[in-house]
Amino acid sequence: MCSLILVGCNGTSDQDSRFELEGLISANKHKWDNLEINTYTYTYANYPSDCPNVDIFPPVEITVENNVITQLYVPDLGTFLAVRDGSYPTIDEIFENMLSSIDSIENLPSFDESFGYPISYDVDLSSAECDGFTLSVSSFL
Repeated sequence: MCSLILVGCNGTSDQDSRFELEGLISANKHKWDNLEINTYTYTYANYPSDCPNVDIFPPVEITVENNVITQLYVPDLGTFLAVRDGSYPTIDEIFENMLSSIDSIENLPSFDESFGYPISYDVDLSSAECDGFTLSVSSFL
């Protein structure tokens, strides 16, 4: 006599969660790409999430024209910053960063319902201190 026993679980695996997260990011990137928005302004904040003794730099207002950052302004300081390649991201670059760090994203990111751009997400690269951050996008125009 042979018996077959099937064992299952109701939880999702890490791989399933990764695919779900990648699908969520990709769907919102697709929404963003389809709108073909290449000139916009938004407020960018990137705060350390696991580093209690770090001075936090205030949010930066980023102006993008034809997919190129043309102006960086810090409203809290009333100061313009020099525009350097790679110092701050466009919305497209935020999506790229999300996809490249997908295994380190904690919790479910939030996205704008109309335009698809990321509103906020949390990353923690390891259990060490000072390697995590919370990124947020606001005041999108």
